[in-house]
Amino acid sequence: MSWKSSLGKAVSYSVRAHHLLCARHFQGYGYSPAFVRRMRRTLALWHGRPQSLLIIINDYDVWCRACPNQGTDNCTTAVARDNLVLKHLGLVPGTALTWAAAWELVGRKVDKNAAGRLCAGCPWLAGGYCRW
Repeated sequence: MSWKSSLGKAVSYSVRAHHLLCARHFQGYGYSPAFVRRMRRTLALWHGRPQSLLIIINDYDVWCRACPNQGTDNCTTAVARDNLVLKHLGLVPGTALTWAAAWELVGRKVDKNAAGRLCAGCPWLAGGYCRW
């Protein structure tokens, strides 16, 4: 169940599959101050509302808006990474999960070895910004 807006409507969030991994191990670093602020704000909201409904996708999401790689080859790589993560987690685009369920799923299915494969080529993993 997701939380309801002041108008009584359920609120859901579209989230790239690979961003579930980023969210699990976010250390406060990012492409820009705007990106970091967006990550922190969103994660604080979800941690405060663990029943927030996430729709898992392999396309742009709210965090992409602050990413300098939009429309570059790195975006193509991100889609491929999303698809790897979807397969590894046993999900398909459009799957709905609560934040609590997504957090648990990533914690259960992605260890350091899996992260090395799923996140291969990610500058954040290579730079040591993610702690698996």
